[in-house]
Amino acid sequence: MGFFYIFISKSSFMKRMLFGFIICLLLSNCSKKENTIQNTPYVISKKDIISNISNKPKNKNIPPPPPIPGWLTYGTNTFIIDNESKIYYFQREEIGRICGHKFDDTIPHFINLQPKDLIEIPNNMINDFIKLNYKDNFRNITFIASKLDTLKSQNYFNLLSAIEASLSQNDLYFIRRTTQEEDTVLKYKKNKELYDSDYIKWGKNRIVFPFIKPRLNE
Repeated sequence: MGFFYIFISKSSFMKRMLFGFIICLLLSNCSKKENTIQNTPYVISKKDIISNISNKPKNKNIPPPPPIPGWLTYGTNTFIIDNESKIYYFQREEIGRICGHKFDDTIPHFINLQPKDLIEIPNNMINDFIKLNYKDNFRNITFIASKLDTLKSQNYFNLLSAIEASLSQNDLYFIRRTTQEEDTVLKYKKNKELYDSDYIKWGKNRIVFPFIKPRLNE
């Protein structure tokens, strides 16, 4: 009798263990599917400098924003993901109402970006950095920029998640290719070379100088 009791107990224990293992396996597969959906690589269009990846603000009744004009290419917060998936950041002043401006000029404007303006964000500080630098008292217009054709690194997914968690009602975010000015300034920063925009050979179809014009182009 005692042996039979022990056998039944062991059998019941093994059934519970097997049932628990199956549940864990199912949960693990669900988790993997969720991560696969959430961490979907983003392919940057080769035709367009700017592509909208977010129909922000969160109010879905508001229509998607119009094409981004050249003077708004950099928004208030810009994150650059380089070829090694490192993230750099620079911030600009508040942008007011945009409905009264022309949207037919989509070539990025020269903003006199300097190497010192680019801040490299440590991989483990992305979320905290955004919390500290995003402001609640004005509209945040954010851009993620990269020369990479496809964004699929963990840094990119962490950045995207942190940005979405920090958005207020009227905030917007976009993804696009880096501009000539961003690529140039980042190159000088990483190489620790002296940078002077007056001596850069700028592409006439890639940048507009609304207020400042380099001497070499005069």
